[in-house]
Amino acid sequence: MGTSGWQLWQDVLLRGAGFPARLVRDFTDPRLAVAADALHDGTVSAQEFQAAFDAAVERLRTAVRHIAADARFREAVTWQNRALVATCLDKAATGERRNNRGRNHEKAIVGHLQRYALKNDTIGFFGPTGWAAWTDGQDMPLRLEPGPRLLARRTVYFESWTIDAVARALAADPAIQPWLVPRRDPAVVLDGDLVRRPHGPPLPVTVAEAMLLKACDAGRPVRELTGELSGPGRPFPCAADLAEALARFEEHGLAAVDLEGPIEAWPERTLRHRLAAVGDPEPRERALAVLDRLLDARREVGEAGGDPDALASAMDRLNNVFEDITGEGAVRLHGQTYASRTLVYEDTVRDVRVELGARLRTDLAGALGLVLDAARWLIGRIAREYEALFRDIHRQWSAGRTGRGAMPLAELLEIAAPHLVFSLRTAPVPVRAAVEEFQERWARVLNAPEAQERHEEAQPPDGTAPAARRVFSSDRIAALVRREFPATPPPWSAAVHHAPDLMIAAASAEAVGAGDYQVVLGELHVSFNTLENRAAVEQHPDPDTLREADAADHAGRRVYMVPPRDNWWLSIGPRLTPPSALMARDTVYWTTRHPCVEPPGPVLALADLSVHADEEGRLVVRDGAGTFRSPLLEVLSEPLSGVSVNSFAPFPPDRHRPRVTVDRLVMARESWTFPVADLPWTALRDEPERYLGARAWRGAQSLPERLFYTSPAEDKPMCVDFTSLALVNLFATAVRRAAEQDAEAVIKLTETLPDDDQTWLTDAAGERYTAELRVIAVDPLRTQR
Repeated sequence: MGTSGWQLWQDVLLRGAGFPARLVRDFTDPRLAVAADALHDGTVSAQEFQAAFDAAVERLRTAVRHIAADARFREAVTWQNRALVATCLDKAATGERRNNRGRNHEKAIVGHLQRYALKNDTIGFFGPTGWAAWTDGQDMPLRLEPGPRLLARRTVYFESWTIDAVARALAADPAIQPWLVPRRDPAVVLDGDLVRRPHGPPLPVTVAEAMLLKACDAGRPVRELTGELSGPGRPFPCAADLAEALARFEEHGLAAVDLEGPIEAWPERTLRHRLAAVGDPEPRERALAVLDRLLDARREVGEAGGDPDALASAMDRLNNVFEDITGEGAVRLHGQTYASRTLVYEDTVRDVRVELGARLRTDLAGALGLVLDAARWLIGRIAREYEALFRDIHRQWSAGRTGRGAMPLAELLEIAAPHLVFSLRTAPVPVRAAVEEFQERWARVLNAPEAQERHEEAQPPDGTAPAARRVFSSDRIAALVRREFPATPPPWSAAVHHAPDLMIAAASAEAVGAGDYQVVLGELHVSFNTLENRAAVEQHPDPDTLREADAADHAGRRVYMVPPRDNWWLSIGPRLTPPSALMARDTVYWTTRHPCVEPPGPVLALADLSVHADEEGRLVVRDGAGTFRSPLLEVLSEPLSGVSVNSFAPFPPDRHRPRVTVDRLVMARESWTFPVADLPWTALRDEPERYLGARAWRGAQSLPERLFYTSPAEDKPMCVDFTSLALVNLFATAVRRAAEQDAEAVIKLTETLPDDDQTWLTDAAGERYTAELRVIAVDPLRTQR
């Protein structure tokens, strides 16, 4: 990428909305806004405003009825919240009374629509996966070729928990149980007559139990183990004794005896393979027939795509089949935003071809290269914080323990656990300390006289107050960035990758070719490859190219902690969360307990790993045999990357923060932060008064008409348009909920850049969609680790 040294993967994930951006405009009402502002100015009477308000309500009711009856919208809601179709959409589509319940339905409908139309996502047909590619073409910086349809492919997958439940039900069959294959937990170590566990004291075992536990690694069914190890003159006097030992293994977490498979895109295939290994034909065919019933019901769900009523019926049948098989409910984790709540999910591929040319890469190289240099420094600074934390933990543990051996890695993990927990809202103390210094250094860069900052004010088209902008040249600040963010090699293997999300603000691909565009930095995922999740890998036209690129970047240096089956991340589902779908054979694996996948390489036992200080005082991890040795930071690289992924925040929140642009790259959009106490109008119960309060407050704060906002009460960004009665009501609700949770909560507002008139991604019919490009950048210093 220019002279920066950074390299970009050729494949780029195109994330975008599945509904046209214009749909949200159907719920805006400039006429009502004009009337409200006129009342404030004293140019219309209260009666005239009320008449305008009543007319606006009728326009809103019409828009709500239209979208509530729209087949694609109903299909999307059916996937996400089926109950809402009957309790909300059906009533709204017939023009229900606009009482408190009707207004709540209105907010629910508009809330869903603004996400489907304005949020770049990877979910179902309302957030299809697309692919773009960097090319060396010099003619066009952006080439767009939409296909004849919005979607090139639709695929319905089972959630892993669905197949796990079916597996448990089938494994309960006494005729199946002799054919179950016990699997030892790779985190434990058999040491003579003791089993060393990473959590808890060693567990004594008999000679017979030791033999059985060793046999649990051989992939043989209970029936075979029973015949070999039980009976007169054998380790176990009878089969019941062996079964009792296996039950003890399960109770203490030493082994699993079940049909549950790994976290994967197609868990039903693994279950079928295990059932096919059952040697008794009658229970085998009975179990396979049960699985086939479930697959037939899933197939009907897939065939119902495009027809919301048929989809609802197919989902009902699938739910009934599942509940009949398992006796469990077909929905779980009610009300959670990030959760695999239902039995199946759909992933889709957008029918489009996008090429990113050499001119675009050249235009971005200077600014994006500096941003990536700073991200490299940040992850190095976070690493130093954790090094100090781990050294302190190790030093305190070792004090007074002379002669008692090395510190078990499991103990260090237990002590450090509060600092290794990922949260969407709060970073651990070591990360916050690094980010604070990161922000101080960026302030020194941009405030230095040598930066030669230009201040600009742009008049928005909506006539609101001029937008504040700070503009810099990468040439002018390059030396400052190098001084403040000196280069160091990545501290662990996952840190060779950073993943910026880039949004092109342009009216069309042709506008980009004419130079009329900007690139907006959304998020920058630090020390993380955002293409390693299953949603991306499964929808890629050639997944092996991703695996090869990832393996080449790590070059056998990676140590990977495989999450356990009971990790909370897995409640979100197998699509977007760890474990990686790009695991390589030359990676070293380990886990804290029963791993959620079967890695392609050997798995080290956590109970056999210990922490040592080397000759230079650096902490390393070794196994008992002395065949494995690796820096502690590398061994813990996955949780460290997890807590660091959202740490790229070069500018702290402020009451008002201008837009910051370097060359064509918008590093930070203009934003505002307000305590909930500063928005008293949101608590007004009278709807016309609340709308008037919103208009007055927006004007007093010189805010644009249209903004994105985040709230402690919402896990995802939302859109507010201050001309829209429905979106103002939705915004007011979010503020009230935040205030109820915390009276000192703050709301962050951000300019809508790109806005819906700067959406270059179109379909064959010319409809415009929001989009972002998820790019993988590779550190040029990776070979110096």
